[in-house]
This record gives sequence, structure tokens and C-alpha cells, in this order.
Amino acid sequence: MLKNSEEIELLLSAREPGIRDPQRSEQGPKEILCDFFKDRDVNGQRVLELGPGHYEFCETIRQRGAKAEAVELDPPVIELGLRRKFRVWPGNLTQLPSLTIYGKFDGLFCKGSNNPFWFYGNEKTLRTYIVAMVNLVKPNGWLWIVSSPDCSPTLTSTQVIQWLEIEARIYRELGFTEWVIPHKVIASYYGICFTHSRLAVFTLGLPPHSWSAYSIMRLIWFCLNSFFFRHLRKLFK
Repeated sequence: MLKNSEEIELLLSAREPGIRDPQRSEQGPKEILCDFFKDRDVNGQRVLELGPGHYEFCETIRQRGAKAEAVELDPPVIELGLRRKFRVWPGNLTQLPSLTIYGKFDGLFCKGSNNPFWFYGNEKTLRTYIVAMVNLVKPNGWLWIVSSPDCSPTLTSTQVIQWLEIEARIYRELGFTEWVIPHKVIASYYGICFTHSRLAVFTLGLPPHSWSAYSIMRLIWFCLNSFFFRHLRKLFK
């Protein structure tokens, strides 16, 4: 979420409509840290986010003592990060293997800013891209990744699923744990706004996803709020 009129004005020229929205939801980062980072203390860690949006995750993990950095291509989003005192590496994520980013990170976070369909039909290039993400992280570090399923409308649903399965297999072969998100409501709870029949979280160096009593209560509260406001909007249409 944007914090003031200066930030709102700055992002009016952002490339993506969702980034230009000053009311963009902050849902997700706290819930992700609660459910996926139970045994991971990020205090003092150097963490890289690919495609930071409004820097919601960067802000949240910085509050836990981490040093957050980001990779971003869009100049207004880069400037937003600099104004908020984040280090931002300029670069196109489609060219991640060739970007100049110095040093190794303790963790890497990417929520929907990478897309396996950039490399559709070329499994070798897709693998090279995923390996490049892994290589940005220290040997004992962690990665948390959700890929965007956006693809060409010319692809059939079978082709889409087959390519996502190939992506998942590559992650598994590299030692990642795959957690298939069971429902779109749960995806929304984690701030994942894509609509697809097969969405998955890929993690490395993190404990498997599990629900605590606290997170279940938060999910129920989220569902109740979503239901209430959805029907309230219909009422006033």
C-alpha cells in the first residue's frame, strides 16, 4: 500500500495497473511468514525479493530484522524502493541469469514476478532460470517462490498444465518442496491473486507448510471479512 500523496503520484506512471493502485492489498506477507517460516529466524539476514510491488514483503521482513533488497525494472517502482531505504537492483527478471547482483543472500522471495511461460517449450532455459535463482542464495539459505501462470491464450489448458508440471518437476529435482494451494480463497489469504487450477508454492530450506491454531483462526477471520465485504459491495451497487 502507498503511504502518502507523493508515493501515489510517483506510481501513476508505473507499467502495471495493479502497481498504480494506491489501495493495493497488503494481505499476504505476515501470513506467509507465520505459516512458512516457523523455524526460521530472519533477523540479520540479507533477503532478496524479485518484483517487490509496493514492497509489502520487504517492509514486513525488515520489521523482523532482515535487510531486504529487491530486483525491479520499472523506474517508478525502483524510486519507491529507494525512497523507503531499500537497495534495488535494476534489471529485467526475464534476464535474471545475466543480471549483475553482488553477493549471496540468506533468502530469496518471489511471489508471482517470475513466469515459466517466458520459456515455454524450452525446458533447458527454464531450468537455467530456476538454477539462477538458487545460485543467488547461500548454501544454507532459503527460497520461497510462487510462479505466475499467465500465458498465451493460444495455449490449450492441457498444454498449460503440462508445462506447469515440467516446472514443478524441475523444482523437485533441485530439492524444493512443493505445496499445491488447495483453493483460491487460501491463495488470496496469502496475497496470491492468480486464478488457475494449479497454483503451487515451492520452498527450499524452509519447513513444510503447516497450519497452526493461530493461522487457522486468521484464515477463518479472513474468509468472514471477505464474505462480508463482497456482499456489502453488492448491496450498494
